Amino acid sequence: MKKTLNIRSITALMLALSMLFAVASCDKEPVDERPELPPVESLQMDFSAFAEQPAAKKGTGSTVNNFLYSYLTVGFWNLSAGLVTVLPVMAYGHALQQTPVYMGDNSWEWSFDFNDVSMDYTVTLTAARINNEEFSVEMVVASALTSNQEVKWFDGVVRYDHTHASWTLYKDGTIALLGIEWNKDYETGEADLKYSYTEPDQNETGSFIMLEYMPEEVYDASYTISLTAGVTNIEWNTTTIEGRVKAPSHFGDDAWHCWDSHDNGLIDIDCL
Repeated sequence: MKKTLNIRSITALMLALSMLFAVASCDKEPVDERPELPPVESLQMDFSAFAEQPAAKKGTGSTVNNFLYSYLTVGFWNLSAGLVTVLPVMAYGHALQQTPVYMGDNSWEWSFDFNDVSMDYTVTLTAARINNEEFSVEMVVASALTSNQEVKWFDGVVRYDHTHASWTLYKDGTIALLGIEWNKDYETGEADLKYSYTEPDQNETGSFIMLEYMPEEVYDASYTISLTAGVTNIEWNTTTIEGRVKAPSHFGDDAWHCWDSHDNGLIDIDCL
């Protein structure tokens, strides 16, 4: 009888240990599937080439109308998009410096606090595996003033290989305000980033700006800007800032209108 009891006890113990091991295995982080967040460039458009307002040198008789029009057109989007993206991009930059915690069920969480000078925020960014190619991302935020109320700032879907990401930024946590599409080819260096204004029932709903990089081209960067007034195409060289603009609604023709390099004052020149 004693021998039988010992065998039963050992069997029960082994069964309990097996179940405990199974539970522990289910909760073990699949490190190979841990999502790595894409760079800030997947969210933040670079407007630096058109950040400085040009001014023609007095007494030269030259003008800077072509670059000036490009500067003002890009500036509209720089200001408008900046108001929407500045805090989410700042928070996302903080997330890139954090190590995520595995939450189980193929999901990870980045949780941290950050300050934008005027306000303290508590941020929770969650990523979850969708399939072998993609994972989802969502960021919710609570401010110091509304610590018990979280608001969704953005969500999106990202490829594990970081060749594509799509984001949606929200107004008041529920209204889709800005759609963002990012693509990158790491072999050629070609990349593009598109902002689309998606807030319903507004004058410029559906308008967009798209930035493209084409390293092999003389004009290796470009913007395509679509507003209700029409489409503007801007191309420039990222080293010299020499470039050209086409805007039928502004210039009254379908021709390119060119400007010289930054070192030469960005003055209007004839297109070759």
